[in-house]
Amino acid sequence: MREDMLRVLDQRDYLVKENQRLQEELEQERMKVLQMKQEQEAQQKEQALSSMGA
Repeated sequence: MREDMLRVLDQRDYLVKENQRLQEELEQERMKVLQMKQEQEAQQKEQALSSMGA
């Protein structure tokens, strides 16, 4: 019984750490997407300005 509890607690600790790691990874990916969107918007504004000036 005690071994089962220890195993469950070990699994829980592992899952908590894995969840935290995945949350951090997800946040990094969201930041990359946001940065890419901002770069794309900047390029679109640049293209719009250059086509108006042409």
